[in-house]
Amino acid sequence: MGQKIKTLYVVHHSHTDIGYTDLQERIIDGQADYIRTVLNLFTDAENEDFRWNCETYYCVEQFLKSASSEEKEAFFTLVNQGKIGLSATYLNFNDLLDSEVYHKHLAKMTELFQSKGITPKTAMIADINGISMGQRDAMLDEGIEFLFTNIHTHHGMYPLYQNQTPFFWENAEGKRMLVWNGEHYNLGNALGIQPNRSATYMERNYFANSNDFSKPVERLHENLTDYIKLCEENGYNYDFIISSVSGVFSDNAPPNTEILKTIQEHNKLYQEEIRLQMVSLQELYSLIGEKLGDSPVYKGDMNDWWGNGVGSTPYAVKHYKEARRMYHLAGRLDKQAYETQAELADIAEHNLLLYAEHTWGHSATIIDPYDTMVLNLDMRKNSYASKAHEASAMMLNRIAKDQGDIMRYYNTSGSIRVTNPGSFSGRLPVEFYIESCVMKNVCIKDSQGNELPSQLSPHPRGVLISFTDTFNAFEAKEYVYQELPEKQMTINSRKPYIGAERVQDMINDYETETYLLPYEYQNKWFHLTYAPKEGITHFINKATGEDMLSEKSVPFFTPVYECTKLPLPEHTSTSSASGYISEQTRRSLGRNIRGKDAVSTAGILKEIKCMENGDVFTLLEFIYELPGTLHCSVMVKLYKEMPKIDFKLRMAKTLSQDIESVYLPLDLKLPNRQLYLKKGKEAFRPGIDQLPGSGMEYFCSDDGLAYLTDRGSVLIETSDVPLLAMGPLKHHPIQLCNGNPLDNQREVYSWVMNNTWETNFKLDLSGFCEFKYSLTVSDETDPETCFHELEEQLYHPYVTIIS
Repeated sequence: MGQKIKTLYVVHHSHTDIGYTDLQERIIDGQADYIRTVLNLFTDAENEDFRWNCETYYCVEQFLKSASSEEKEAFFTLVNQGKIGLSATYLNFNDLLDSEVYHKHLAKMTELFQSKGITPKTAMIADINGISMGQRDAMLDEGIEFLFTNIHTHHGMYPLYQNQTPFFWENAEGKRMLVWNGEHYNLGNALGIQPNRSATYMERNYFANSNDFSKPVERLHENLTDYIKLCEENGYNYDFIISSVSGVFSDNAPPNTEILKTIQEHNKLYQEEIRLQMVSLQELYSLIGEKLGDSPVYKGDMNDWWGNGVGSTPYAVKHYKEARRMYHLAGRLDKQAYETQAELADIAEHNLLLYAEHTWGHSATIIDPYDTMVLNLDMRKNSYASKAHEASAMMLNRIAKDQGDIMRYYNTSGSIRVTNPGSFSGRLPVEFYIESCVMKNVCIKDSQGNELPSQLSPHPRGVLISFTDTFNAFEAKEYVYQELPEKQMTINSRKPYIGAERVQDMINDYETETYLLPYEYQNKWFHLTYAPKEGITHFINKATGEDMLSEKSVPFFTPVYECTKLPLPEHTSTSSASGYISEQTRRSLGRNIRGKDAVSTAGILKEIKCMENGDVFTLLEFIYELPGTLHCSVMVKLYKEMPKIDFKLRMAKTLSQDIESVYLPLDLKLPNRQLYLKKGKEAFRPGIDQLPGSGMEYFCSDDGLAYLTDRGSVLIETSDVPLLAMGPLKHHPIQLCNGNPLDNQREVYSWVMNNTWETNFKLDLSGFCEFKYSLTVSDETDPETCFHELEEQLYHPYVTIIS
């Protein structure tokens, strides 16, 4: 039987890395200039069959900002003619992407092109190992029908257990997108469509050719014949196949007419066997769409294997996550904020999108962490989070002032307005700051004059005042606060509960809580027990009477440090070769996130401190001995009148060039539990609701996770740390997702930080920080309702001081 594949469609593009190869600004300007170059190429009739694909719309957006009216007209004409391809993905994102902000900018794109008589229907991604369902849904809502993926299996893998295969990706609403599950974005370079001057690592992996490059067209044909044979022997059934190609074997590569010349020379000699054709994305979709109408349909998440990268910069990611919440809080407090403060909103959105772009740093980040460019790209990347944070904070300041905030926090008595910015109804915590070092007691009264239990806590520049109250959705209430004389802490000397040194360690029936706090704490909802060296021993949900401590994982509230030691020369050498060995060692991890000799160490509980025990909450500090840290503790705040626990990991992380990770277990033992995460609009069960063959070692989630049972749920906010790891903390062979329900029952850890990457994710994890979480017991059993509740509770009551 002869060869079935008769056509190779060639997609010429530049893989967009905002960073990695050079300063972000130079790359952005360079990508815009590539489009200008292409416009000039098409003025030459010899280039009539040339095609260029704008891999990301962001580069188009930047080009249009500087283009002349003549250049704009020429660009839109070439797009309309199908000679320049258009991608709706905006940038190659990781799962930090805010799908609402992305959708907003995608809608602007479609509106612009429709005004030019162009209806965008196509998109492509390159390098990244997946996209979230939130990004998919935004594209579907804007009419995108076709997605061309170019998966990089460097620490990842394509889904469906086979590449170069089509499928329809369906969402919860029944909308579908045709996806071409493609090969590496430099496949065409490895084949030789852009002639190589030396063997690339891909060519060495794919083809066993010699180092003779004197006949590039013949070498291309030989490689292509071998590749087609491989595909057809593995069940490939179409009469065409697709390959991307870059102008040079590099990211951010320029357009190159040599590709067209090579194709033309190949077709003169071999087109009876197989014909090569440069295509735009629009042309590709029109050529293959009807042929793929019977492709299989799949639902679920296309999980991003490179999501672990967000753990390499935990402090900046925390900053980004807060910026994202502040941006949305502005829109909740003022429905017109994005219009009345359009300039600030645009700055925030622009930088939120840039920070969620998949590139983390320079290519030498691990090889040569001393290099100036490594520092520059790291600072630039962080600046995107910071600029988004700044713009969002400015929006909130203007909203507060417009709503009557006096913009001062020095009065020890005054009035506040508290707004519930969410649709959640129920009891919520309220806190606000007063800069006073003398305030020792306070009274809070609502608008009816009722006094509410309140609590003063220390703050770096004064006091934090806390209370709780019930709120309806989006309700605003006013309160007065007044300084009171300090409470007199006298001892009832007639009762045997406390000695002269004020140590309360005697069992009594007069003050029955304090003497137990070194060993346990309980309120209406939870009973927590603990002991030095033993750690957390019980975590009981009093509504069910069940101990929620997992038997599979390290106990809740207990940090874990994991380390793979690097070979000794890396610790002693100061030469650049040291970095090379480090790169090779990290590369050997494969799709594991640790070495075979990795050691995981759970924190040893050394001391328990009761930091506060007031009318609103009790605050306990669990102090741990943990390798890799100067200090490590978990602060646990248990509310008196709410089924809610706020907790935060406080850590002083030391510097090391070993392969490191820090985890905080979030696994709970609950009857018949189902674990759900969410990225965008659709909640999903990791290990089950994913594309077959996708990765399930770790995930990002927008707001946290939900454990659902028949009797209710437990919701855990992971507001500062979006990355979650699943499975045992040990080196193991990688199981791809096959829908096995048991894979949803694996242990769960918040993956606080790591430096497991071997190229451009940050090496240095050192620093001081706290990472915040919250756990709430809910009666809800529907996953979408649970995540709505989880998201709404992320937006805490907003306080303005009005007098």
